[in-house]
Amino acid sequence: MLKRFRFNVLLRALVLAGALYIFIYALEQEDWFMTTIFAGLGVVLSAVELIRYVEKTNRDLQTFLLSIKHKDFTNTFTAAKRGKSYAGLRDAFNDIIKEFQNLRAEKESHYQYLQTVIEHVGVALLCYSPEGEVLLLNHAAKELLHKPYLNNIQALHRTNAPLLAAIRNLRHGERKLVKTLIQNELLQLAIQSTEFKLQNQTYILVSLQNIGGELEAQEIETWQKLIRVLTHEIMNSVTPIISLTKAINDMLGEGWEEGSDTPLAAIEEEEAEDVRNGLRTILSRTKGMLHFVNAYRSLTRIPKPKFAPVKVRTMLDNIRTLMQPEMEKRQIAFELNMEDPKMEIKGDAELIEQVLINMIKNAVEALEGEKSPRVSIYAGYSKETKAFIQIADNGPGIDQEFINQIFIPFFTTKQKGSGIGLSLSRQIMRMHKGSISVQTHPGEGTVFTLTF
Repeated sequence: MLKRFRFNVLLRALVLAGALYIFIYALEQEDWFMTTIFAGLGVVLSAVELIRYVEKTNRDLQTFLLSIKHKDFTNTFTAAKRGKSYAGLRDAFNDIIKEFQNLRAEKESHYQYLQTVIEHVGVALLCYSPEGEVLLLNHAAKELLHKPYLNNIQALHRTNAPLLAAIRNLRHGERKLVKTLIQNELLQLAIQSTEFKLQNQTYILVSLQNIGGELEAQEIETWQKLIRVLTHEIMNSVTPIISLTKAINDMLGEGWEEGSDTPLAAIEEEEAEDVRNGLRTILSRTKGMLHFVNAYRSLTRIPKPKFAPVKVRTMLDNIRTLMQPEMEKRQIAFELNMEDPKMEIKGDAELIEQVLINMIKNAVEALEGEKSPRVSIYAGYSKETKAFIQIADNGPGIDQEFINQIFIPFFTTKQKGSGIGLSLSRQIMRMHKGSISVQTHPGEGTVFTLTF
């Protein structure tokens, strides 16, 4: 019975009432001085005990709430001597405390997991507040910047001001390639910035990746491919020139090669005709070499784009007007579709038109001899809301072995092609911070996509 709350409260109330009765009775007696004192003391103690016992629940609740406030989940609650009515409250308190302990353990495990991932990745990560306070600097960032710690991003100003300026000037989602000198080593860093909010506080996360090695490997591979194409093209012209020159030299005799005067009149007419034909061939091949060099120069002399809003519909209508006569002549169906007639992109209209015309001409040449030839253009938006223009044909497609080579300068599968059209188009698209990609299946056609 002592464990029941109601009984404990009632017992204390009765004790208080009894002590109060004795105290009042003793006050009415003239010679009960000590009894009055002890009775009064009993009243005070009984009242204090009753209040303490009743307020024990409030103290437990206060302790529980303070534990949550201060994130101290080590306390446990009991219902000793308060009866079964407090067992449910005790269990609820302890269950909530246990749940908070589980949440804290789960949060700590997630934190440790993310810390492990952040430290494991080879990309340097730097997170800072708009005021410059650095909140995250992983191991890769410490090694890249040669800084064991960094309290404020402004500290980079003393050691690498250009890098600090590049990081500060990055916009949300922007990616930039920066060349910088760190510890007397020239690095090519790909830097990307992301802005996010946590609890109404703005943070900027910057990733820095040294891609110098990858760029060098890619550059070497590109140069090797280009040199192979250049060597092939040059040898095609130089070999016949050398052969013909040697043949003409043999006709004129060894003395001509040494500089002595050999009378050309002494050469027979048949040999003279061979000399003339040889010289004509040499002239033709040297003109071809000159054309080749001029084409190579055109790759390095692309004008800088003049960016302005371009109405895609107007641009495509102009191209259709320009290409329609040739399409009709070759009996090629020419289709034009747009997702949004008011679609606009930012770029240089003349350069983009040059790319589109080149793509359409390639499609027209690929359709030579095809039944029901068709070229279609479609302009729309991707899932990432990026504008794109597709040029598709129903031609024979491109062999898979050539897919990785079609954008190499001077590589061509055509008998009369120069091999610079696609390379030139890719350069123009990169100058517009865009890209050009190709999808093809032999016998099913080809689709070139320009993404802005």
